[in-house]
Amino acid sequence: MADVMTDILIVGGGPAGMMTGITAADFWPGKTILVVRPEVEAVIPCGIPYIFGTLGGTDEDLSGRAPLLTAGGQLRIGTVKSVDRQKRRAFLEDGTCIRWERLVLATGGTNFMPPIPGINLEGVWSIHKDYDYLENMFSCVIKGMKRIAVIGGGFIGVEFADEIRKRGIEVHIIEARAHLLEGAFDLDACERVEAVLRSRGVHVHTSATVAALRPAAGSQHVEAIMISGQAPLAVDGALVAIGVKPNVALAESMGLSISHGSVWVDAFQRSQEDKAVFAVGDCAYKSEFFTRRPSHAMVASQAAAEGRIAGMNLYALREIRHNVGSVSVYASEIDGVAFGVAGLTQSGAEAEGFTVIFGEAHLPDHHPASMPNTKELFCRVIFAADSLQILGGQVLGGPTTGELVNTIALAVQTHVTATDIVTMQFCSQPRLTPSLHPLVAATGDALRRHIRSHS
Repeated sequence: MADVMTDILIVGGGPAGMMTGITAADFWPGKTILVVRPEVEAVIPCGIPYIFGTLGGTDEDLSGRAPLLTAGGQLRIGTVKSVDRQKRRAFLEDGTCIRWERLVLATGGTNFMPPIPGINLEGVWSIHKDYDYLENMFSCVIKGMKRIAVIGGGFIGVEFADEIRKRGIEVHIIEARAHLLEGAFDLDACERVEAVLRSRGVHVHTSATVAALRPAAGSQHVEAIMISGQAPLAVDGALVAIGVKPNVALAESMGLSISHGSVWVDAFQRSQEDKAVFAVGDCAYKSEFFTRRPSHAMVASQAAAEGRIAGMNLYALREIRHNVGSVSVYASEIDGVAFGVAGLTQSGAEAEGFTVIFGEAHLPDHHPASMPNTKELFCRVIFAADSLQILGGQVLGGPTTGELVNTIALAVQTHVTATDIVTMQFCSQPRLTPSLHPLVAATGDALRRHIRSHS
């Protein structure tokens, strides 16, 4: 049995694992770093929907190894079968023993497949972050299909519906809630996204519960989606995009604590039982920023942030950054109409018990509005009514949406108040920005509402 020595062993090579390795190389020079993952070629998770439309192939969505290797890390293809925490050893399926000082679990998650009759039929699939699986989907599974149902109306479902329809396929998106994206946005934003999808030819089914998937007679291939209270929907295939479950089998076998299905970690991503063992990404426990309730937000940006935190704190705690809770930050785009959210929505904040004020702004994203490529922009921000601390915000607009959402996320994480925002200094340039920063404009609206309510 071969023995390998490394200072830092990272199990999993997705965004969380790779970012941990890159960060560790920066903060702990001289330490050897080894990332072990089963995939020869890794894909960029957020880019997976675009393989089927905009990118036109799996090879266009590959995640490079160069940043890790350039930083001095090493990459090994394999699967960790077991770990002996006491002796600091990990064993691969091929019998290799890896001795380590610090271990980082970045084992990711697997797609949740609901217990619906017919869920295992041929032609029913979910999305795996695996090159061969995705390439087979792109080249073989979808090829020749004329009508596909996407089950799940969250961000992934919406993006897949829009991308698949670009192949000339009739797409139906099915969501059990009253609106698409209802878990992430307030009502007006949800309705706008639904309208855009419908205008592009996507059939939207909301308040629709999938009761079963039915095969063709004498076949094991899906033929129809049975939606409660509706006629059967004939399909050639179905994509399930409902959610992700953390991969914690290895952590459980190591005797690590599991909380709400994830590896229980502290603010520095350390496991509870062993301060030499860390967990990051989809397999690691997350708590919501404001309430500390369990958070199930599993996105690559959050995983990468946790990787940076773990990488900085592997051998000593550094107060540069620790995990103070998960701020949900999402953004996407459908044919030039972008939509994003950071922190709590108004409905979500009120459901948690916050008394809130909100403000809105509608304005062009360049000035004057006659500038080329100008887009209408809508910004809503939510504040706690007593402290005026920002709780979150939503944006509908054009190319500036992503960075505006990131600005709101930073404001949330740094406990910025409405007064801070409305008095902030900002850049204004006709071809690059609105004349008034959207966040400032929406916050001014919130303060005016607040003053009127107390006058």
